Amino acid sequence: MNQQIKQFVWDYWQTMENGGDARTVSHYLHLDVIWHGFQPLRHLKGASEVWAQFWKPLFTAMPDLVRRPYLFIGGPFEGNDWVCGTGDFIGTFATDWQVGDIVIPANGRSVHFRFGEFCRVTDGKIAEIRLIIDLIDLLRQVGIQLLPPSYGRDIWIPGPLAGDGLCLDHQDEDESQKTYALVTEMIFGGLNKYDGENQASQGLERFWQPDMVWHGPVGVGSAYGLAEFKQNAQGPIVRAFPDRKGVGHQARIADGRFAASTGWPSLGGTHLNPYLNWPPTGEPIGWNIMDFWRREGNKLQENWVLIDLIDAALASNVDLLQGLHHA
Repeated sequence: MNQQIKQFVWDYWQTMENGGDARTVSHYLHLDVIWHGFQPLRHLKGASEVWAQFWKPLFTAMPDLVRRPYLFIGGPFEGNDWVCGTGDFIGTFATDWQVGDIVIPANGRSVHFRFGEFCRVTDGKIAEIRLIIDLIDLLRQVGIQLLPPSYGRDIWIPGPLAGDGLCLDHQDEDESQKTYALVTEMIFGGLNKYDGENQASQGLERFWQPDMVWHGPVGVGSAYGLAEFKQNAQGPIVRAFPDRKGVGHQARIADGRFAASTGWPSLGGTHLNPYLNWPPTGEPIGWNIMDFWRREGNKLQENWVLIDLIDAALASNVDLLQGLHHA
C-alpha cells in the first residue's frame, strides 16, 4: 500500500485530536463522504454532516478529547485502499453529549471509551468511514447500566502486548500475506464451521495460541487463554445463534503481523436462544463488528473486537436506549 495513504489518515486523526474544526474535516474528507456509525447515530453523508452531527457535539461535550490509538494499519481489499485502527477516546465529560436523538448526561469527570475506525481513501481523500465506539461502556461510566455483568472480564482494554501496533512504516509484504491468509482461514475455515452443537467442530486450536487474549465490548468482556475464549466469548454467541456465520466484509486487510476486518453486518444468524438478557426471537440478526488481530508465529495471539451491541439488541427487539432522554 502507498504509505502516503496511511500517513494521510494518521494526520487526520492527529489533527482532530487537537481540536479540529469544520475546515479541517473538509480538508481530509470528500465533500460527499459516506459515514457509517453506531446506534443511535447510524449514517451521515457529507463532510458537513460529519462535523455537525458527530465531531462538533463530541468536542462540545468533551473539549479536551484526545484519541489514543494502539493499533493502526492499512491495506487493500477488493480494489480499495483502507486504513484502520483501534484504541481509546479519553476526555473530560464536561457537558451533556447529544448523539443522534439521545442525550448522554455528563459526569464532569474524565472518561475513556474504545473506538474502532476504518477509512477508505479514494483520489487523495477519505471517501468512506466506518466507526464503532463502545457507547455502553461510556454510559456505564456515567452511572447508566444497560447490560447485565459481562460474560468475561471487564477491564480497561490494553493494546498489543509488545506495544508494536502502530504500523506507520512499510511492513513486510510476505508477513502481511501470511497474516491475511491465517485470518481468512480462521474465519471461513474455523469459526464458520460450527456444526450447531459442538464448539470443537470449529477447530480453533489450529488458529490460536493457547495463551491468546481476546478483548470484546462491555457486555462480553475480555478472555485470557483459549479455554476462556471458548467459554465467555464464543460460547454464549454460538449457543444463542447456532447458525451464526461471518458474512460480507466491506474490508479485510493485513499489514505485517496485524490484520483487521469489518462489515455492516459481519455476523449473521438466527436468534434461537437467550443472549445477555435478550429473549430469543427466532428471527435473523445481523451484527456490525470490527475485529483487529495480532499474529505471533503461525497462530493468532491477540484479538480486539468492537460490536455495536445497541444495534444488535434492536435486531432482537430490545431497545437498550429506551429509558434515556431524547432530544
